[in-house]
Amino acid sequence: MMREFTGARRAALHEVLVRGRERGELPEECDLDLLVDQVYVVFWYRFLLGHEPLDPAAAGRLTASIIQGAC
Repeated sequence: MMREFTGARRAALHEVLVRGRERGELPEECDLDLLVDQVYVVFWYRFLLGHEPLDPAAAGRLTASIIQGAC
């Protein structure tokens, strides 16, 4: 059940990233699977360990950091 849930969430994020690449917001050479992994690593780390909140400000910082560093 968890694998299905996370698989669906990963697929949804991957599709968002594909659309961003199609609009020219992400370079063609950007590894979208790696971006998905990076987003979910931070998400699950914060969710499971609870050391920092999962809030819009953190999401914005995470997005900027990942996009600038990975693409």
